[in-house]
Amino acid sequence: MSSDLDHFEVFPWSSNFETGHKAIDDQHKILANLLNVLASTLVGVDTSETNLAFDKLAEYANEHFTEEESIWFEYFGEDPWFVSHQMSHASFLPKVMELKKLEGKTTLTDVVEQTVKFLIRWLAFHIIDNDKRMAITVDAIQKGSSINEAKTIADRQMSGSMRTLIETVLQMYDGMSSRTLDLMRERNARIKAEQELKSANTKLQELAVTDQLTGLYNRRYLDSAFEREVRRALRENTAITYLLIDIDYFKSFNDNYGHVEGDNALKQVGAMLNEVCRRPGDLAFRVGGEEFGVLVSSNSDEDVGLFGEKIRASIEGLKIPHMYSEINKYVTVSVGAVFKRPSIEDSLAEFATIADKRLYIAKSQGRNCVVSTEQT
Repeated sequence: MSSDLDHFEVFPWSSNFETGHKAIDDQHKILANLLNVLASTLVGVDTSETNLAFDKLAEYANEHFTEEESIWFEYFGEDPWFVSHQMSHASFLPKVMELKKLEGKTTLTDVVEQTVKFLIRWLAFHIIDNDKRMAITVDAIQKGSSINEAKTIADRQMSGSMRTLIETVLQMYDGMSSRTLDLMRERNARIKAEQELKSANTKLQELAVTDQLTGLYNRRYLDSAFEREVRRALRENTAITYLLIDIDYFKSFNDNYGHVEGDNALKQVGAMLNEVCRRPGDLAFRVGGEEFGVLVSSNSDEDVGLFGEKIRASIEGLKIPHMYSEINKYVTVSVGAVFKRPSIEDSLAEFATIADKRLYIAKSQGRNCVVSTEQT
């Protein structure tokens, strides 16, 4: 929806609310706008915005009442109409604060809704009945009538059908405000639902490309990541390095320590790969069983050997006990790596085949080592 829905008009201003006194009418418009702002906080979840809207409305209402009373006093003095008008003003803020004190006993949304409904009815009645009546009286006084004659004229104009109109307008505003507030609550609920759905979709996307045991990317994501890295390497004239990593004697580890400890070892190895592959563009994958893959951008084949050695040493440095390894008392890995500037025809399968051959050489050389070049 458009941003217009962020600011509902629960109190739409119309010329019917104009008293004919410009200063007072301008202030009434500001009060109506502040009331609309307060109602609009229903669509959000920030309580500070609601409290700020409350404070601004109360502060401005107090300023308006003071100025309005000085205007009417010039014509009415201590007349009972003026005293009654003052009392109406005096009851306004205490009622608003009384409603606000409900916060804590009910939801902030309910507090705002009750307050908005009170304000709509109070403001509409106060303007149409009190201020308009007094404005008609002032107009008659300015035309030469005495204050009593002017009040009679005002009463006559405001009686009968006018009173019916007032009640009709108030009922209309009550109904309209309820429907508007319902729309605002529905919008807020929809926004929340959309956010939850977006979060769920994000989570599903993460699950689709993540190995649940280790938290690394899975074999499925390796295919798309490789294609993306090839395109980038072609644009930037760089090379790609793919390292295939295999845990040495892992079957013996599982057979003797059990699958629970085997899973724990895989998690630790995965966490270490994540830590080592912290540069932008370094991606670590679990490609199956005890095999892992790492995809990085490199500028020279010397970097490949050094990076592979860093991975090997870091995993050995975890010191995960492996009494059943034939080469070390801790878990170790063998690494086969390939460094290549790709062409558009290159595929992951070609890189994986070369890396697998070099991994086989590493194993044949005693394991716990890195092979990153062709060897005879």
